[in-house]
Amino acid sequence: MKIQYEQTAARFCLSVKEGITCRFFADAELDGERIGRLKWRVANQSEFETLYKASNRHGVWQLRIRHSDGKVQVGFGATLSRKVSKAILKPVCFEAFSADHLLVHGRKMGGCSSHLLKEKEALSLTSVFLFCITQNGQTLQLGHPLKQDHLSSFACQTKGKRVEVLEAQTVVLPCDRKRVKAAPVTIAFAADPHRQMVEWVEEQIDGRELIQVPQESGWNSWDYYRWTITEDEVLRNAEFIASDPVLSRHIRRIIVDDGWQYCYGEWEANSLFPSGMKKLAQRLKRMGFTPGLWFAPTIAEPHSRVAQLEPEMLMSGEAGVPCLAFSCMERNGFVLDPTHPKVIEWWKTIFSRYAADGYRYFKLDFLSWSVEPYRFHRKDARPGELMRYIVEPIREAVGPKARILGCNFCFGVDQGLVDDVRVVSDIHASWAFVKHTAVAVGARFWAHRRLWINDPDFAVCRGDETTNDPDLHRLKMLLPYVKPSVKNRELAPGLDAMDSLADLTAREAQTWLSMVVISGGAVNLSDNLPRLNEIGLDLVRKTVMAERGDAGIALDLFRSELPSYWVQKVRPGLSRILLVNWGDRRKAFKLDLRPLNLSSLGLANFWTGEPVPVTGCRLEADLPPHGCLLLESRS
Repeated sequence: MKIQYEQTAARFCLSVKEGITCRFFADAELDGERIGRLKWRVANQSEFETLYKASNRHGVWQLRIRHSDGKVQVGFGATLSRKVSKAILKPVCFEAFSADHLLVHGRKMGGCSSHLLKEKEALSLTSVFLFCITQNGQTLQLGHPLKQDHLSSFACQTKGKRVEVLEAQTVVLPCDRKRVKAAPVTIAFAADPHRQMVEWVEEQIDGRELIQVPQESGWNSWDYYRWTITEDEVLRNAEFIASDPVLSRHIRRIIVDDGWQYCYGEWEANSLFPSGMKKLAQRLKRMGFTPGLWFAPTIAEPHSRVAQLEPEMLMSGEAGVPCLAFSCMERNGFVLDPTHPKVIEWWKTIFSRYAADGYRYFKLDFLSWSVEPYRFHRKDARPGELMRYIVEPIREAVGPKARILGCNFCFGVDQGLVDDVRVVSDIHASWAFVKHTAVAVGARFWAHRRLWINDPDFAVCRGDETTNDPDLHRLKMLLPYVKPSVKNRELAPGLDAMDSLADLTAREAQTWLSMVVISGGAVNLSDNLPRLNEIGLDLVRKTVMAERGDAGIALDLFRSELPSYWVQKVRPGLSRILLVNWGDRRKAFKLDLRPLNLSSLGLANFWTGEPVPVTGCRLEADLPPHGCLLLESRS
């Protein structure tokens, strides 16, 4: 596909052979003031690159456009006539155009959404790294580099089936010099947008080999127990796994999540772990497990000794003093300054100690709270670099053989900083949350095995049909959000503060676990395993037994709000197909297998092992509400 562009006054026009045309211009804001339209002149030109320049009272501006078959890259910067405290550079501002579908990406876990544009509907959206706009089966993909000094994003506003505002922008903050530059924007028109995403990420990782997916699974305490986890309950689940003929062969990690520590910033065992974390690690290792531990390394609650006695270790707000910037699940805290030498040494001491105690898996959470406009000890620190500032000293402390999971981790890094990354928002054993994660599983396929191993969050299955648990509905996780002034029990549609968020049916649990399998990524159970009944145990056993591989491709990712048709290449000779009925009524599904090169191969139901007949080269299925069909194809 060939893209052509031309300059007309202060605008540029992109056109594709298929007839799609869009126009854009460059803009900027300096301390809140727009600079106005720039009138460009050609300063230098070659076969594949043109450099434009413009001048006004704000400074001298440059716009560099590189073009090749299928894509255009726009670079934008300036030498300002004065210093400013904040610059927002907008290399690409599109004029209004029509569209059918939008795919949004977030900066960290979750944050993905898929939108079929509708008449009389208005949307205001922000996307990071990638933004995909589809019209008549043709997708316009906008991309920023993964590695950024300053934070970049795409802002979009729609009205009906028109994109009214679409801007690529880089926020330069702190803006401590007169020369400023935006992250370059790549514009590509793609008939195959999945392939275009893969090309985008492979250009940034220099074509390095795919990462091998670990076949071992884990168990994590959080989703069932949350802050009620105890030493005895960890050991009870570990002993159950060790005694189970299937789970014992596949679950190799036992991870103690949030709730073991005195508080955030005081990483000592609390009274619920009377033997201490070293002895717990020793007991788990004797049982054949790799011990894992959860940390929020950048957060310090107000009553921690760090917050009380070491204020220089805390990041400051605009007033230049530490500020209570963290809030999650109604726990508040300070954010540690990852550029301060005392913080770095503090991390090294803590993590060296727990690595020496036998922990080899570390879940690092709430990392994205550091990427805010704070004042850092290092004046030259840039927001896009902060994940590296945080993780590198921890990696040094725990050693290369330990595994690190980044949770609430900002994606703007290259391969090798962490091993696994959470790519979806929090799952819970409730259908509303299963639906909420589907788009992120599909939209983040390009990261899996190229940057890290994708973690689709916990493989949970508990509900009234899958457990024999008298305490199933006892935990009331939404109560911390209820304020005295709240008059309505419902905090969000369908979520009551007194609900347990553990109401999956067996069918819904199978659908969620099918999504975990099709993701190709990490598998970590998080139910109270001894209380699962045979239905629940059968589901989790088959989940941990599933061979890992490439991330599943959501075939209808760019034409639906919840992708229902998936295909996964696990390895040569093994593929999977997943059909999902997200709706509340029965639905018929049809899938042509010829484009997938699966028409000559036999298909079997993953969950039952039964063969599934195919009419010609067409797979047909009639699925109940919230149900799925997960198939394996072996040659």
